[in-house]
Amino acid sequence: MDIDRLLHTFRLNAGLPSGAQPCGGWESPTAELRGHSTGQLLPGLALTYAATGDTALRDKGRTLVSALAACQARSPAAGYGQGYLSAFPESFFDRLEAGTGVWAPYYTIHKIMAGLVDQYRLADNTEALQTVLRQAAWVDTRTGS
Repeated sequence: MDIDRLLHTFRLNAGLPSGAQPCGGWESPTAELRGHSTGQLLPGLALTYAATGDTALRDKGRTLVSALAACQARSPAAGYGQGYLSAFPESFFDRLEAGTGVWAPYYTIHKIMAGLVDQYRLADNTEALQTVLRQAAWVDTRTGS
């Protein structure tokens, strides 16, 4: 997997440049589920590293997490605090809350968060822990009453 291609929409969403070729299908820049494949790759890399000890997979996971953390650091707060990390705009959650229809934004966020936890637990990536904690704080603020 070319992680720069997977990171393309994350970077654009955070206002960062990307020269990568966009992915197609469910990861295309217009698909509402974009970002979920990154959420699948994060635990895949961590689990395979834990099972094999292949440091190239650990390093690829670390590179991916660092790039996601950079996107998170640049993401606009939109009134819900820092920590938002996604390949789609936060306005998808506005649409969900308004009942106007959107394709599974919390599923995608969950996949990314679970992958970050796996990167921390299985690949000893402390940056992943800090990234998921910031994302969790955003979710808590967004869903709090």
